[in-house]
Amino acid sequence: MRNTSFRPTRNRIWTAARFAAHSIPPRVLVVDDFIDSADSLAAFLASTGFDTHVAYNGCDALKIVNEWHPDGVVLDVAMPCVSGLAVARTLRASPETASVPLLAYTAYETDDNFDELRAGGFDAVCAKPVDPMMIVKILTLLIGTAPTNRTSSLDS
Repeated sequence: MRNTSFRPTRNRIWTAARFAAHSIPPRVLVVDDFIDSADSLAAFLASTGFDTHVAYNGCDALKIVNEWHPDGVVLDVAMPCVSGLAVARTLRASPETASVPLLAYTAYETDDNFDELRAGGFDAVCAKPVDPMMIVKILTLLIGTAPTNRTSSLDS
């Protein structure tokens, strides 16, 4: 497992007021089997103030979620082996991760499968390609209204 982490820069744009008050950048896991896409989105999110990690498959995503406890997950839907939909269902089934906001990040047509994605546990759907600022706005909304998953910046 290649563990890539992007840390926010000094010039932070705090994207959720509840985190700004505590000086804790929101943690976001970016999951995509296309490495360049995952790394570039994570780097962009880090530049806007998120603390990010990357996973390149569903199995690694589940492991990172359970170890790192992100505040939100941007999750590609179509991945080999374990799909993003299977990851979403697994996260929703666990009491520890059931409330983590999930953003489907997919290249497939979303009109036909939007109901399936919502039923599978996704809170929002974003079709590729997308302006990364739209992802920032969606995450801000999702994380800002979600229960806090962490209480301290000392968590690992």
